[in-house]
Formats: sequence, C-alpha cells, structure tokens
Amino acid sequence: MAQRRSARLQARRNRQASGLLRFPDNSSTALVTVGQASTQQETNRARESVMEYTKNAKYCALKLPAVPNILKVKNDESFTGFIDYATESALLVTPTTAYVWKYSSPDRIPTAISFPISNATGAQPLGVLVSPSAGSTEPGLVLVNPTTGHLTYWDAVGGALAEGLLHRKKGMETTIQLYQSETLEYLQNIEPAGVILATSTGRFALVALHDGSGRPGVACTAMRGAGTGLWSNIIGFVKMGSTRRDIVAMKPAKLLGRGERMVVTANARGAVTMWHCSRTGDYRLVFEMDLRDHLIASIAGVYPRAETTFRVHDIEMLPNDEKTGLVLSSFVYDEEDEEKIYYVLFTAYFDSADFRIISAHRITCYTMRSTKSPRLLLPNPGYTAFVVLSNAVVMLDTVLSSNADDIQSSSFKWEDVIELKSDVEVMSAGTEDLTQINGQVTRHAGITVAVRGAGVIRIDRFEDESHGSLVRSTADVIKSKLEQAVYYGFIDESPLDFGKVKQVGYDINDIEIAIRVVSDEIFDGTSLYMQVDDTMTFLTLRCQALGRLADHLSLIFSSLSAEIRYQVLYKLEKCEAAKKIYGLWCASPTSSSRSGILAEVISDMTQGSGSVDLFFRNDMSKIGDLVTTFSNKSLVRARTASGHRNIMLQLVREANEFLLTVLSSSAYVIRSHYKESVFKLFNAWAVTEPWTSTFDILNSLSRQFEVTKTVCTSLWEASDASDDQVATNLRDLCDQLVGLAHALCRAYEERISFCDATESRREQAENLKRAYAEQRPGWLKPLLAFGCGDQAFQLGEQYRDFRTLAEMCREEKIQLDQYSDEPSRVAKENLAIRTKYYFDTYGYEFAQTLYQYYIDAGYTSELFISFPAYSDYLERFLGDRKYDRVAWIHDVQTGDFVNAGKKLVNVAEKMEDPLSNKRLQLSIAKLCLISSGRGGGEKMQDDIRYINEELDRIDQLDEEDTGENEVMEE
Repeated sequence: MAQRRSARLQARRNRQASGLLRFPDNSSTALVTVGQASTQQETNRARESVMEYTKNAKYCALKLPAVPNILKVKNDESFTGFIDYATESALLVTPTTAYVWKYSSPDRIPTAISFPISNATGAQPLGVLVSPSAGSTEPGLVLVNPTTGHLTYWDAVGGALAEGLLHRKKGMETTIQLYQSETLEYLQNIEPAGVILATSTGRFALVALHDGSGRPGVACTAMRGAGTGLWSNIIGFVKMGSTRRDIVAMKPAKLLGRGERMVVTANARGAVTMWHCSRTGDYRLVFEMDLRDHLIASIAGVYPRAETTFRVHDIEMLPNDEKTGLVLSSFVYDEEDEEKIYYVLFTAYFDSADFRIISAHRITCYTMRSTKSPRLLLPNPGYTAFVVLSNAVVMLDTVLSSNADDIQSSSFKWEDVIELKSDVEVMSAGTEDLTQINGQVTRHAGITVAVRGAGVIRIDRFEDESHGSLVRSTADVIKSKLEQAVYYGFIDESPLDFGKVKQVGYDINDIEIAIRVVSDEIFDGTSLYMQVDDTMTFLTLRCQALGRLADHLSLIFSSLSAEIRYQVLYKLEKCEAAKKIYGLWCASPTSSSRSGILAEVISDMTQGSGSVDLFFRNDMSKIGDLVTTFSNKSLVRARTASGHRNIMLQLVREANEFLLTVLSSSAYVIRSHYKESVFKLFNAWAVTEPWTSTFDILNSLSRQFEVTKTVCTSLWEASDASDDQVATNLRDLCDQLVGLAHALCRAYEERISFCDATESRREQAENLKRAYAEQRPGWLKPLLAFGCGDQAFQLGEQYRDFRTLAEMCREEKIQLDQYSDEPSRVAKENLAIRTKYYFDTYGYEFAQTLYQYYIDAGYTSELFISFPAYSDYLERFLGDRKYDRVAWIHDVQTGDFVNAGKKLVNVAEKMEDPLSNKRLQLSIAKLCLISSGRGGGEKMQDDIRYINEELDRIDQLDEEDTGENEVMEE
C-alpha cells in the first residue's frame, strides 16, 4: 500500500493544475478553485458536483451534491435526523413531516420523499431508517410518537408513498404502553434485532421488525431487568429509578449471530448497561455498572473540580469487541466561564469482575459548548473516533487494545477539529465503514453529516499505517489548520469556519513555529497544495497563498513577535516582486537586452546550473541579490555602449524598470497594504532588517539615479531634442528619475529606522542621517530642471524636507521672475499659494527652516519683506540671541530702536569681528538709542555712556595697532 501511495503522490506532483490547487495523498485527487481566477461557469459546475471543503494528509471534508430544500433553510425549526450508511439514505424529522432522500445522489436537488405526520400533541417525533426488506433496495422507516407511544413501521419508504399513506397496506403499527406522564426519549436501530426505545422513567422496549422467518412484522417486548419473574421485575424497577433514567446513548455493538446483537446504553450520570437482544424478543442483561465514581476518580488528580458538572454524553464499543469501549463525557472547568467545556474521552474495559479505565484523553482542540447533545461515532475499523457537536466535528485516534503492555501511552496520539460557521448547525450524523476490494480502498472510514443551512458533508479519515503510534506535535496540528485556512478558507459557500488558531489556547511559540513552516513552504514552492508546472501560475499561487495566510492571521498578529510578522511580510513582498519581474522577462523579446542580461545574471548566481524559470521557482529568497546584480551589469553594459545612444538608453531604462518594479511596483505596494492594517506593524523595524534597504540596494539606487540624471541632462541639451524618439526616451527617463528619487528617500528612512531601533547600530544610524540630509536635495532639486517640479515638491512634502522645499520655492520664484507672460504670472501665484500652504500646514517648523536657509544663503533683505503675513513666526525665530546680527534690522523696521541698539551692542561684545565692524555696530547702536526718543532716561544714558566708553577703547586699540604697524615698517 505504501508503494502505491508513493506512486500516486509522485504522479499528482507532476500534474499541471492550470490555476487549481492540488493536494496529493492517498485519496482521490480533488480540485479547488483559486480566488478570483475561477469563472462563473466553473463555480456553477463546482456547486453541482462533489467539492472539497478542506483536506490534509489525515482527512478531507467533501460537500455532497445532493442538498434537499429542507437542509437549505437556516431556521430554528425542531429537527431530528438519522443517516443510514447501508442504503446511503438520510432522514430528517420535524414535528409535522419526515423527509427521506438518497444523500449519495448526483442530483443537486435530490428527490426527497416526505411523510406527513399526524401529531396533535406537537411533540418532536422519533425516527430511524432500517434495512430494506428482502428483494428491495429502499430503506424502511420507523416513526414513533413520544407522548402516545404510537409506532409505525414501513418496510420500504418508496412503496409506502406509492401505496398511499392513508392505507399503509405494508405499514405495521403498534403502541408502546406508557405510564402517566411517561414519554419516549430515545430510539435506536439495532438490527438485525430490530429497534430499541428508552422512556423517561428508565424503561427499555425492544421492538422486533421481522419474525423468525424474516417476514416483516412488529412485536414489542418490555425489557424488565436481568431476567424474568417477580424478583427480576422488582430489581428492574429499582434500577429504572436509579441508573436507567436520563438515557443519552443506546448503541448497537457486536453482532452475536443470526438475528441477535449486543446493545450498550448509558445515561448522563455514567451508568452503563449491556444487553444481548434478539429479534425473537429475547434479551439478556450482561453488564450493568454505575461508572461515575470510576470515571471521575481517574481524572481527579488533574481536574479535582470536575465532579460538580461531570456528565456522560455517549458511548461506543470497539468493532467486534464485547469488552472494550469508549465513553464521551464533559465538565465545566471554570465556573466563571460556563461556555468553556472540557470534553473527555475514556477508553474502558467493561467487565463486572475486572472493570478498569484504560485511558482518559481530554480533547484540547475544541472547548466550546454544544447546543445539541454531543455524539460519539466510531466507524469500522475503529482507528478514529468522531465527536459530533452542534458546530464542530472532532477527530481523534483511539486506543485499540485493553492490554496495558500494548499501549505506548495512556493518551491519544492525534486529534483535530473541523469547525462550522455560527449560522449552520449539525442535524444528524452517521458512520461510513472502511471498504476494500482486492486490497484496494474503495471508501475511507468516516462519517456523513447533515448540516442545516449547508447540506450533507462527508468526512473521510485516510488510512494511517502507524495507527496513531506516531505523536504529532502541536505545531504540526496548527500547521494543518493554517494550511486549510489558506487553501480552502476562500470558498465563499463553504460552511466550514477555519477560525483563529489561538482560540483554543495553543502556545504562541507553537503558533509561530507553524506560521514559519507554512510560510516557508509557500515561499519556497515546496507545499504539496500547489504543485503546478507553469511558472507564472506557480508564482501567482504563492502570492495568493501568502496573502491569505496574512489575512487569516490578521486578528492575532498583535500577539505574535514582530520578527515572525516581518518574515511573512517580506516573503509576500519578495513573491510579488518575483512575479512582476518574471512577467517583465516573459514580455521581453528573446533578443532584448533585459532577457539576455537576466539570463546571464542568473547563470552567474547559480554557477551556470540554473535557468530563469528554475530560479523563480526555487530561489526567490535571492531576489534582492538578483536586483542589485542586474542593476550593476546593466550599468556596465550602458557605459560600454555610450557610443550607441539608443542601446545605452535602452539599458539604462530597463535597469531602472527592473529596480523600480521590485521596489515601487511590488514591495512598497504590498507593504502599504499589509504592514499596518494586516500585520499590525506600526513601530520601528526592530530586529528584522528590511530587505528593500540593504546597503547594496542603497548603492544601486544611488548609481541608477546619477546615471539617469546624467542621461536626462544630455538628452535635455541635445540638439535634436525635438526628435520624437528622443522626447519619448526623455519622458520615460524623467518619470523613472522621480521613481528613483522616491525609492532613495524611502530606502534611507527604512534603513535609518532599522538602525535606530538597536543600540549597537545607533552610530550607523547617525551617519546615515547625515548622509541622507546631505544627499536628499541632490535627488529632489534636479527634478525641477526636467519639468518634474510638482513631483519634486510632493516628495519634499512626503519626507518633510523643509530645507529643500524652501530652496526649491525660492529657485522657482527666481526663474519665474525672468518672465512676464501670463503662464508665468499664474505659476507665480501658484507658487505663492504653495508657500502659504507650507506655512499654514507645517507652522513654525517650516518657517524656522526657511528663515535659516535665507540667513545661511545671505538673502537677509528678502527675509524681512517676503512673508509679511507670518511676522509672528519671524519674531519668534529672531528671538534667539544667536540671530542678533540680523535681528536688529527687523527691530529698526518695526520701530523698536531700543531693542535694535541692545542687539547691536550684544553682537559687538560677543562676535569676533574686526575693530572696524565693532565700531560700526556700536555707532549704529548709539544712533538707535538716541533715535528711540527716550534719551532723557537714566538707563538710556547709562547705555550710551557704555557705548561711548567702548568706542573710546576701540579707538585706543586702533591707535595702538597703528603705532605697532609703523614701528614694524621702520
């Protein structure tokens, strides 16, 4: 079997998916449409056929096409149901109608036989399907009114409908005798012995549907206790009052012979009985014990408070085993959180003289409360138990031996859960046993589930040769859940809810391990879900899968480390970049420079062993190295082709296109969409280096910018600038120059932010900040010369480069002042509006930078007259004493001669100016004080006296210097 499975696996890996996801394993291959790629026609075909809702190496969930209208309704009407694997038929019973249909039908809307029910009491009827009579393929039907005890049996549902429900020529009836206020609570098919019922008082009734010769016939027998006679009846009555009330499970167990079967029952307390029943009406009690204390004691060491809310839900015996079985129970772990339920599955050896609990396993993958009583199903061969809840199905490995020496661990080795969306609900479920023909599996062991609001779902458990002996780590289970969400979670009509991996309390480290493994397999292209031959399809699938992984995890990203979030983000960015670059390569003619250089670069990087396709399939992690190497080789070629202008232009343009495609059109687009809104990454880059701003990429961007600027300058000044081809090349290169300037600003800020986040890189961050501040004007200001002024200003605004904005505003004004035509007048008005916008938007931060630029550049006179509306900012700026050298002029303009004089005195005292400058400064200061009109004041007289003394001292120093000079000349 292992060899066959390996061969099938390899065959499916080699099969092209053409836009479809495939997951090869030991089951039939199924197709799942990918995202928006599917057409409406494909969607319609999928809805009319079997569809995979989810799949992994352990199991799959399939939507069966047959969905009767009754299952499409999402309402609160009361239902009970039954699934009959033998006839592949399903039954749903409402208070007024019973519906039977073939759930394996290929028809999208199958023929459903409906049986009107006369039900004056309004109680929910009980119903089961039973085996067809001899010569028929249609199942039989048993319906029971729980309050009157009236039981009706049809040996063929189709025949009953054809003959007319009123006559029921082949319908047989009987009435279960009930005490006052007693009702029937449970009905179970235990063929070939018939059906068994349980009442609210703890009585059991065996109803045979065939006589000893196999002919249809209804006969009811009350099961009174351990035998016959008065004493047995008394014992049975006592038992009914203690251990047989509140029955939650009545299950058929081992076949004992012709017309005879074992039946096991359990009540909510934990009392279990086992009976041998025959269709002749004979019965025998073979086991009876209240297991509550035993079950609770086995888990008391771990859950000491379980006893308060402990209850049993269901029981199953292992196939063909009269002694070993499973008991499903639950309890509330935290009294303050009653919605959180712990489900425990016990494996027990049922022997009156030697009862023992083999193992107890708490289900960890699901802890939500079920609105319906949990059911336990165990399809043959019994390797996997299925726990069916109102909104979930849990699967877990079983312990198949009662011999402790054969049990490696007293716990189950594997469990998993399939969850349903909140607006759908499980109505009924039935087992489907493993079937084989000549050693080939024709049907996997599993269950079939009728889901209100969705239809019928079959869950197949694939054969596991280890039978659970291999322990799967928690990270493996989480990985499987993540993969299912990524590859199946996008199916809109699916009733499955892939949830969030943290809701059941998985350890965050296990979650991160699983995320890393899943994202690596997608990024590296090794995931079994996406084995396709076409490279572009392959790259598209990987981008889609990483995007879906991010979206699925968006609600828990804030709990994950920044490192793992950045890893997934970078993989998504690189995938998108690789897809775009590969698209450029595919669009290039075979002889184009881009195609040739890319092939050469990849050959160099792989030592000649890799093609372009192989690189993009297997080496996407090297996309950063590919970009820089391609850029370098292109520029080298461009220099050697400088004598051939068209070739040189093509090489420069393609190198720019390559670099900008990776950064601006791919990585930056993904980052702007995902970084904050999805990955919840709001702060610095922390410990993970941004791949888009390595020093290699920074250098490549700088070189590309300088070369492109030089080429643009040469074209701009070319004598044939009117040539259409030259104009086109210039326009393209100017657009690319803007893109390169933007990429440079962004890359530097990324790198500075990354270095600034770690103490060991702070010095490097400071060096980068200085280099960035020095070089940025050289990236923005040249754009003005090539008619890209608006883009230059936008970049200056985006990166808050107020100094460059101030410089560009003045330079633009100087250029416009040379012209007096109407366009220049409008442009000057727009420039004034732009400057006003900067003042109003950025406030003093911009004003301070602009004023500093005017002082540094020597435009002092313009400083005091250019922006009169913002004089408050100017006064605030000039209030700093270090600007007194020019601030006194503003004071003179505003008539504040006193402050002007004081500032000049301060300048003369502190500045290391020549004596002539000091004499002039003090003289003007004296003039200002005298002109202030406050000459009679005592303080003013002191200031003037001080100035006169300083002027005398300067004269004296000047005379001394003159004398020294004369002596030296002599």
